[in-house]
Amino acid sequence: MNSINRVLNILSYITSSTDPVTPQMISKSLNIPISTVYRLLAILINWEFVTYAKQYGTYTVGAQSIKTQEKYYHHSLLMNSSKLELQALSRKTQETVAIITSNLCETICVNMIESTQALRCSFVIGRGNTLIKGASAKTLLAFRNEDYQSLVFETLEQQLQLSENIAQLKLALTNIRQQGFGVSLSEIDDGVLGVSAPIFKGNDVIAVVSVMAPEFRSTHRIDEFISETCQAADNMTKLINLE
Repeated sequence: MNSINRVLNILSYITSSTDPVTPQMISKSLNIPISTVYRLLAILINWEFVTYAKQYGTYTVGAQSIKTQEKYYHHSLLMNSSKLELQALSRKTQETVAIITSNLCETICVNMIESTQALRCSFVIGRGNTLIKGASAKTLLAFRNEDYQSLVFETLEQQLQLSENIAQLKLALTNIRQQGFGVSLSEIDDGVLGVSAPIFKGNDVIAVVSVMAPEFRSTHRIDEFISETCQAADNMTKLINLE
């Protein structure tokens, strides 16, 4: 992994952590030499993407990272084009719906409408989640090119220690790409069904739209969820490519 990817990997790790982190935590989690971690942290601190935390020896997000959030929600092409379609999908399904994107390390929920019915779900706007489990993550990864997927496998090497796990993941990604959507059950949250479909800008996947619902009230609606989710994703894709 080159220096650019490493510095962005460190920034992603810090921004996704709920608590301040130490260089040792970064080094162990990302498999980056501690001397390199300190060197790249110095760069991020100079540019105010990272800053010192209250607890001695720990680091957290800096002013640059914070000030970009509002701009994203106001000016992002994805947010502008997805709002009404996400609301329509929420009305049709009466379940939790979300727009989710990703980087090389994790998925990131950027917009979400929660169901009025009970549901425990790990997705929270602005918070990261695993990139190798669940319909949202696998669908995002399935429609990336092979070079991108290889970078993800390299970045998540510690999570994919056994070769058969990588083989199983690759097979799942191939199946999702062929059918055009992803479905998962209990992969992240026990008893939660997820259905996801890709949103494209040109030929590039930029996000997925997902429906999440408890298994007990959704197993008889899977075909409906797939149809509605794929239609919403297609509508969003058309709107984005008209911008």
